Amino acid sequence: MKVIVIYGTECDENTAWIPWLRKKLLNSGIETIVPNLPTPENQTYNNWATIIDKINVGGDDVVVGWSTGAIFSLRYLYEKHLKVKKLILVSGFNNYIGNVPDVDKINKDFFMNDEGRAKNVAEKIVCIKSNNDPFITQDALNNFASNLNAEVVDIENGGHFNLNAGYDKFEELYKIIKERG
Repeated sequence: MKVIVIYGTECDENTAWIPWLRKKLLNSGIETIVPNLPTPENQTYNNWATIIDKINVGGDDVVVGWSTGAIFSLRYLYEKHLKVKKLILVSGFNNYIGNVPDVDKINKDFFMNDEGRAKNVAEKIVCIKSNNDPFITQDALNNFASNLNAEVVDIENGGHFNLNAGYDKFEELYKIIKERG
């Protein structure tokens, strides 16, 4: 098993909880890959897919997609006909235009016509969301999880799970990665 973390717009391998999670997983003997994805410049679905194509994804791997990385991960697995053990989507959404026009313009390239058709890309899909995400509406978060028949983990006051919400570590996510089934 390896864990592949796909972050969202304007993030990198050192954003929020990502360094903490990578270190914790590596200390547990779990290979952890955080690909260097271009964002926001040159952020397109195809540019990201070209990078992920170099990783052997499938089997008993766990993919963690955060924000834009959630819809990217889902679409990528679906379009490449890949199946993983677990797909964990943090603040995941599809076809949602919010209140940050520059980010919305970039994110449009990642959306799917119908994310529900991709619900079989993993043995288990878990959507982690918060009741006070400042960027994604509850309807968008709930519809995304519902369309995927995902297990939902609703975290009180988690915001967008970034540093502004106090997420320099993410124990709940670590536990979900480590749990069997």
